[in-house]
Amino acid sequence: MTNPALTRVLAIVFPLPRQREIERFTVALATAVVAVLLRGVLDPALGHVAFYVTLYMAVAFNAVVCGAAPAALSSLVGFLGIFYWFVDPRHSLLVVRPSEIHGVVGCLLVCLVLITLGATNRRKRLELDQTVLALTSEGAQRQCVEQELRQARDELEHRVEERTTALSQALRRLESEAEMRTQREEQLRHLSVRLMTMQDEERRRIARELHDSAGQTLAAIKMAVASLEFSDPRNVLLLRQLESVNALVDDALREIRTTSYLLHPPLLDEVGIASAARWFVEGFAKRSGIEVTCDVAQGIERPSRDCELVLFRVLQESLTNVHRHAGASIASVRLWLDTDHLNLEVADNGSGISKEHLTHLNCTAGTTGVGIAGMRARVHELRGCLEIASDTTGTIVMAKVPVPQLVMSNGCELSSVLSNARRGETGVD
Repeated sequence: MTNPALTRVLAIVFPLPRQREIERFTVALATAVVAVLLRGVLDPALGHVAFYVTLYMAVAFNAVVCGAAPAALSSLVGFLGIFYWFVDPRHSLLVVRPSEIHGVVGCLLVCLVLITLGATNRRKRLELDQTVLALTSEGAQRQCVEQELRQARDELEHRVEERTTALSQALRRLESEAEMRTQREEQLRHLSVRLMTMQDEERRRIARELHDSAGQTLAAIKMAVASLEFSDPRNVLLLRQLESVNALVDDALREIRTTSYLLHPPLLDEVGIASAARWFVEGFAKRSGIEVTCDVAQGIERPSRDCELVLFRVLQESLTNVHRHAGASIASVRLWLDTDHLNLEVADNGSGISKEHLTHLNCTAGTTGVGIAGMRARVHELRGCLEIASDTTGTIVMAKVPVPQLVMSNGCELSSVLSNARRGETGVD
């Protein structure tokens, strides 16, 4: 670190700027007076030689510090003072000897050289000082700018850190909410599937109760009516009434059997989805008046009970929608095995589904009920997929359920069981 005292001493020889006119000329006059007084102090030692030594120092100093004009003024005043007090004849300005003329000329020439050299040095020093001042100012400005940039960077980093922390917290909250929502949707899906499974069990129980209780009761009534017909063959009015009762009992039996089979077809449990699909398509075509073709691959080994039930419900729901909403005249049903997937396709030539409703069907998760969304949930529960494609030419519903290790079986047994089932269910339409 620079010594302050040294700095003040060095400041004495620094050039004074041009704007400080009074100060420059005052310093020049003061140094001229000092040079004269110093010559008086050194007069006992110098005598009649070196009259202008102290003047040269004053001129050189003024040329460097104050400039050419103040230095010229200082040389003139100093020269007159020294010449008057120390050059013989003293206390006069007369030139008596030629050597004194030489001294005067030499003094003036030396002063001129000192002024020229000092002024040149002063000008360079001023330019250098201006350059240094400009560089110092630029350095100070740069330091200020750098400090502002550092502060701005620190503030930006602090804000980024705060924002990052806030975003991280928000992301964690969103992830937690998404995880909770996924868990809830999974729970709802399982609950939906569980409810539909319980619904199927209840349908199976109701169908069995209708067939075993109400059906048997109506069969007993039919046999009682038949016995009454032979009790009094001469009573024509009674016979007509018994025939009417017998017809009503037949209608009731058909309705109960039809309702029982639609709730849960026995063929589905006895011989599987292939035969149950053929039976349901045949009955649906009769009831709806829609021409339905059924293409079921022969000899498909039966999959699991859940798989058969899900595919049958998809078939049931799809054909019901064709009858209620499609306005179709022709429909087709295909059931085939593709590698390790059992595929069910239901297509129609109806008016199709609007894009908005189709998007809703494809994006809706499983909900309770037996609609498309419910069937989708049940298919997904078996790790399968349910796809719906529709345009103005009709709609196609495709269900694919994985059924590993299925093989083709002998179709004779299925055909035989189906024929026996149909012969025992002639009352079902």
